[in-house]
Amino acid sequence: MTCDVCGRAMARRPVPREEADPWVRERWFCSWCYAWKELGDAPGDISRPRYEPVYGRWERAESPVLFGGVAHAYDTAHAYTDSGGTLCGITHTSIGPSPYWWVPHWDDACGACKKTAATIDARWPPHMRVRPS
Repeated sequence: MTCDVCGRAMARRPVPREEADPWVRERWFCSWCYAWKELGDAPGDISRPRYEPVYGRWERAESPVLFGGVAHAYDTAHAYTDSGGTLCGITHTSIGPSPYWWVPHWDDACGACKKTAATIDARWPPHMRVRPS
């Protein structure tokens, strides 16, 4: 499967039935630009990526192994592996997404997570950055 955003190869990810909408048959993820695609059971049932800016795209990572006072962004690429991770590269089985957004312009935001988020954001072509109104 080719990514609609950057043209690179996408990896197929498992679809946990307890989490997914009942119509989702396949889920694909691009580890370069973090775009995703879901295919449904009926022909033509496709959900494609929508651009989200850096400040509204990442959930805050939570785990007892993360030091207090620093807010890390949860790395969605790790969502389908045996461990959770942050955008700055910290991995551990206890790391997961919190119910709160990671806000890069807050004082406690991890600098390395900010840099990685900006790099991923820059991989989206300008014409795909227009958000629907």
